Amino acid sequence: MFQRKHVPAIVAECFRRILLTAALFLGVIPAQGRAMPALPLRCDAPAWLKSSIQGSMSAVWRELQGSRLSRQAAVEALALVGSRLFPGFKVSLVNQKFVSMEPPRRWNWRLSLQMSEGSARLPEPCSTWMKNDIERAVPPLREIVENVPPEALRWSAESFQSQIDKIIDEYIPGWRCSVRVHAEDLEALLDLKLYLRPPLLLAFSPETLSASLPQLLTDRMSDKTLEYLSPLTGLPLSWISSHLAEMERWLGEKQLQNKWLRMLRASSVNDIAVKPITKVTTHIESTTYSFRGWFSVHAGGPARLEAGLHLGRYFPLGPKIPAEAYAEIVMGLEHWHVDGRAGLRFSPVEFMWLGLEGSTEDSSPLWYRLWLGRDRPGLYGWLRYSDDDDLEAAIGYRLNRYVAFELYYDNRQDDRVSLRAFSNL
Repeated sequence: MFQRKHVPAIVAECFRRILLTAALFLGVIPAQGRAMPALPLRCDAPAWLKSSIQGSMSAVWRELQGSRLSRQAAVEALALVGSRLFPGFKVSLVNQKFVSMEPPRRWNWRLSLQMSEGSARLPEPCSTWMKNDIERAVPPLREIVENVPPEALRWSAESFQSQIDKIIDEYIPGWRCSVRVHAEDLEALLDLKLYLRPPLLLAFSPETLSASLPQLLTDRMSDKTLEYLSPLTGLPLSWISSHLAEMERWLGEKQLQNKWLRMLRASSVNDIAVKPITKVTTHIESTTYSFRGWFSVHAGGPARLEAGLHLGRYFPLGPKIPAEAYAEIVMGLEHWHVDGRAGLRFSPVEFMWLGLEGSTEDSSPLWYRLWLGRDRPGLYGWLRYSDDDDLEAAIGYRLNRYVAFELYYDNRQDDRVSLRAFSNL
């Protein structure tokens, strides 16, 4: 191909230094601005490998240009270094003016991308997500080995692994690949095995909130949510995050398989904060019915115990204005006195409800009502006012979905102000 006798004696002196310099740059320094415009090299290789080759050959070329070699001798020396550094490529001189590097033959590459044996079998729907991720990752992975001799993957191992990791990070985040190459005749197999990369999801903390359904049903739904999600523990956080929308949609579908929720025509919205301990907040509301109960006790005056039951039916009063027709039963547990109520209310804005209510109470048959606040921990208030100037009102603080405390006012009582503890059932 070329002979050493054409290379001046000075080559022997600087050859060792050149090889050392090139080895340091091999697979690490990309071409970018370091590749000299006058670099006499033509390379037939994929962009990632060509960049590594040009970076190393540019370092050699700079050393040669700093020597006392003629240009022809320097080009011959560059070819000699290339043949030593890049096995698997055919290195030749073209018209004694530039170096050509190309694979001597074209290999037929096959690609296998699978879960490693040490990784647990993915549950549904994760196995479907992974299958789709692998299908999207295979074409770019196959592209990086196209027209690459298997021998080249030995001296470009670091750059090659970097390219693999880059593609996996893009299409299958949270996973890493082990790489094995099998070559025989002109057949080559790139065998990639996926394994987990921390941080991993350690546990779920579910909470279910509802303004229209009883707490007993929402507690049951929290247990079911944990049951649905528990097989996903131990998976990479970044991979779960990349499929968050699919995960929320799948979880909502699983939750609404509950027969009670189907009967109540409920909808489910999940808010998932992906962390090692992942908080899952589920908002489940009936789109048609409301059903809840409560228990309360008064302090600061004559002790009073009450229990109540609320049944309602939602309907749209106008565009984006929900309304509810409802009935309530309020029972005084000391004397087993029962009051019935029926009313109609609507919500002109998100945090306010206005209503009109008929009651079987002895004091007044007709009441006007106002509710302020949201169905979440925090401040809220309500007021009832009748045509007979009876007034019942409260300012409360909801600690959680079970317990609230109210500063309660009722001008029909001897002790008008009291403190009421309120518990949702």
